[in-house]
Amino acid sequence: MSVLYPPKGDDGLRELHKRICETPITLHYKHCLIFYLLRDLSPHYKTSPEWATQFASSVHLETRFWTFIEGIWELDHLQFDNAVGHLTHPSIIPTFPDEILLTLVNRKHHQLSGMNETDILPLAYYNCVKPPLTTDAVRQPFVRYLAARNVTETYYWIRARPEHEHRQLLEALVEQTLDHRAWGGGEPNEIDIIYPREEKALELVGLPFSEQEEEWIEIFLTEGKGRTLKGAEDTVLMRKLAIGSLQSFATGKGKQGKAHHGVDWKILKDGVKKGLGPRQGEQGFKA
Repeated sequence: MSVLYPPKGDDGLRELHKRICETPITLHYKHCLIFYLLRDLSPHYKTSPEWATQFASSVHLETRFWTFIEGIWELDHLQFDNAVGHLTHPSIIPTFPDEILLTLVNRKHHQLSGMNETDILPLAYYNCVKPPLTTDAVRQPFVRYLAARNVTETYYWIRARPEHEHRQLLEALVEQTLDHRAWGGGEPNEIDIIYPREEKALELVGLPFSEQEEEWIEIFLTEGKGRTLKGAEDTVLMRKLAIGSLQSFATGKGKQGKAHHGVDWKILKDGVKKGLGPRQGEQGFKA
């Protein structure tokens, strides 16, 4: 069927129509396909009501099918606002929800979409339809989209997901927060101004990670893929300070780094060591 669409000329359209009619599928599925085709043709032939509407009414196509196909047609034609309005209608049974969500999240790659992280359409669709997110192919882009909007809310969203997903989703959250490429280059965009990268990073190090999550993230930032991220070592050290793991902070690998207002990591470590005094040797000591 894919080689016949879009049809080339009148003969192509007749052949496609014939194939649809002869295909051994339920009648209402055939009606849906023909409705989609007529929706393609309607803008070129001004009739009132338009051909697609006339057809749907004449064959008594159920509202839920009519609404869904309308939404899919608008999604295919990059009319995203209208598409989400139809695809979240309470009358329809969610169909291909993961694929639709992925299309909404990835539409930023299309030059005509004008999407950035301030757009709410993927979140609106997710909240209305609750797609299952059955594969990494949809989970990873969606968690990155969420993290660009709100680090803390994304963390609690991850905690509510099935346990076997937690580690990979947490790593995606950390990577999205620290990777400068997530914000693009050049002039700061709208999301940078509303929700600055520095604010996201500070929010990340203050999250209430469990011991298991703590271990996963430290491994990710010191041994895993995240070790190449800008600020990976800084994040690990900041986290140790944030949770009061002073012994681990003071005895960890040295990092000189750039001084800010005359203070660098070496000076901070020396200060912590002096403050710990005889407690330096106490394993697991926390403030």
